[in-house]
Amino acid sequence: MIKLYKLLTFFLFCGFISCGIEEYYYLPQVPASNITEHFNTEAEIIIPSINQTEFYYFTNYAIYYKLYTGESPYIDTGFNADLRSDYNAIFPYTDPINLSGTSIESIFTSRNYNELLFEGESSNSMLPFSGGILTIVFPTAPGEQPYASLRDTPRTNIYLNRSINDPSPDRSLLNSPELRTNERNTDVSRRGGNEVYCSMYIVAKGNDNRVFRSIFSKPTHINIFKLPEQ
Repeated sequence: MIKLYKLLTFFLFCGFISCGIEEYYYLPQVPASNITEHFNTEAEIIIPSINQTEFYYFTNYAIYYKLYTGESPYIDTGFNADLRSDYNAIFPYTDPINLSGTSIESIFTSRNYNELLFEGESSNSMLPFSGGILTIVFPTAPGEQPYASLRDTPRTNIYLNRSINDPSPDRSLLNSPELRTNERNTDVSRRGGNEVYCSMYIVAKGNDNRVFRSIFSKPTHINIFKLPEQ
């Protein structure tokens, strides 16, 4: 009887392996050392290449953003309590050592972070699996729209757009009274002040086709940018 039990256990174990139940989905995080900040106007991101044979479930990199009103971009000044709260809540999941199983997607969704859009281009082309160097620029001159450039490609100065589910035609990242006051702009946290700042994170994304859900790497904070005046 004992031998029969061991035999059945062995076959069940083999069955689990063949079914792939033990398979663990993982996507590498963009190292914080790959990001260089230049005040609150620019950031350079070295995007690592992804081996699509090893990480066959990888789909694309993505950048998530949220806007905050206030008078200073520095988290420790308390200019916007929501920024401080969001940053502190997301920070543990940016730690490469932390093994928390909480879904990054649910963290971003619950805190109204949306995926950044590139005007006329997809995330796949601007954040390629083959890697590259992406520069994000928030100009200081009024009316100049924030843009991104991918080095060594013809895609230069691609404007950055918001991705709110709203019929408003203005999706640009420019500071305006409408952006600071209209409740339809759900990607904005309003705490007073006439300045608007944009906090961004970069992640790798994939699909778990067994349960039809998205997979995320750990996020990496990019920078807190100041929006140019409209």
